[in-house]
Amino acid sequence: MDNLKKIGLSALAGSLASLSAAQAGEMSVSGSAELSYVARDAGEMTGNPIGMNKNISFKGSGELDNGWTVSVLHAMNDTMSGNSSSSVTIGMGALGSLSVDSGTGGYGLTAIDNVVPIAFEEADAGLSTGIVDAGSVVSHTNSLWWKAPEIEGAKFTLGYTPRNSSTMTADGGTDTAAGQRGWEASVDFSPAMVPGLRVGGGLGELENGSNGLNNGDRDEQTWFVTYAFGPLSVGYQRTDDDSDGAGSTDYESDVYGASFNVNDVFSVSYQYGETAYKSAAGTAHATAEFTGISAAYNIGPMAIKFTDNSGRNINGSTTTVDDDNKELNLSMSF
Repeated sequence: MDNLKKIGLSALAGSLASLSAAQAGEMSVSGSAELSYVARDAGEMTGNPIGMNKNISFKGSGELDNGWTVSVLHAMNDTMSGNSSSSVTIGMGALGSLSVDSGTGGYGLTAIDNVVPIAFEEADAGLSTGIVDAGSVVSHTNSLWWKAPEIEGAKFTLGYTPRNSSTMTADGGTDTAAGQRGWEASVDFSPAMVPGLRVGGGLGELENGSNGLNNGDRDEQTWFVTYAFGPLSVGYQRTDDDSDGAGSTDYESDVYGASFNVNDVFSVSYQYGETAYKSAAGTAHATAEFTGISAAYNIGPMAIKFTDNSGRNINGSTTTVDDDNKELNLSMSF
């Protein structure tokens, strides 16, 4: 009997060791330092123009006995008071990957909200109200995402949220927000037979608007095309955001742009975007316009970047409302 007990304990110990090895993984910390000097309109410059971004993220990964992988990401917010986003991903080989996202924004329409080539910042960066891009309808906080395996350069993604909200709910808790369920689907395609070409798009829907008060379903869709030929890259993107609710505002956005690599370390870009505001009959709106010029100089892990952005008729105002933002940025990766 004692021998049988020893054999049983040995088998149990071996099973636990095997399970531990399957769950073992690695955790790493990465970060970067960004220093900026910002110049804006006189009415907006109320403080010190010098700023510093504190980017720190924790990444972990491991492999299961069946060959699947598990990875986790936790990124700190800029005030270092908590996390700004988190995600857990299970890589399932030929079945693709399944993720639970809490605001990373690296999925679905948010990942392709504006892919028109730039050297540093998009044309609306730093302005009080920007271009109405894709990914603004369905919140990615506490959402589920499936990515299909890449097929001949095509990447497919499906997303679903049971209750739209911007609140990061801890495990064991629930969110009391009034938002309704929503879904997204997108494709990003870089065909091998046409080097330099990238096309794609997606669509999403949120039931009963953002608060579930029978405001009509809110839909959005976007599509884009970019092409890189030698040092020159050009692109165009179209986005529509529509609602069935009475008295709501619809948006139509177009973005054009080009970037040019002067050499291996220096690049420049120009981007133009506009958003047409379409609201209830009798309400006058103007088309908001955005123009941005960017440049970047890379020296190994360090980069010096500059952008000069301006906007007209911000937020679709019928009265001329202009906005400007200039930023000089120094970033270092670690």
